[in-house]
Amino acid sequence: MMKESRTIDITSRIQSEETFILYGYAPICANCQIAERMLDIVSDMKGFSYTSIDLNYHKDLIEEYEVRSAPALLLFRDGRLVREVYAFQSVLHLSEVFDDFLVDGQ
Repeated sequence: MMKESRTIDITSRIQSEETFILYGYAPICANCQIAERMLDIVSDMKGFSYTSIDLNYHKDLIEEYEVRSAPALLLFRDGRLVREVYAFQSVLHLSEVFDDFLVDGQ
């Protein structure tokens, strides 16, 4: 995981990287803490990294990608949002999400 502080940096990475994984949370959100633990497990299993942001500081991103709630997992390919996940459900569910996302990108 990598924390970003500036929206412009994140936007630049979304546009420049083949695949980009963005996890948005709110600090007081208990579900966000659980979701991030699940995401950490899956990222360790699958060998990918993601960028984590406090949604309170990224109004432009929230509006541009119409983020509906926290936690939010936004999956980008070639600068386009290809999938959003708001209900993390389980480690198995997230693993399947990333199987689809990572395989499609190859």
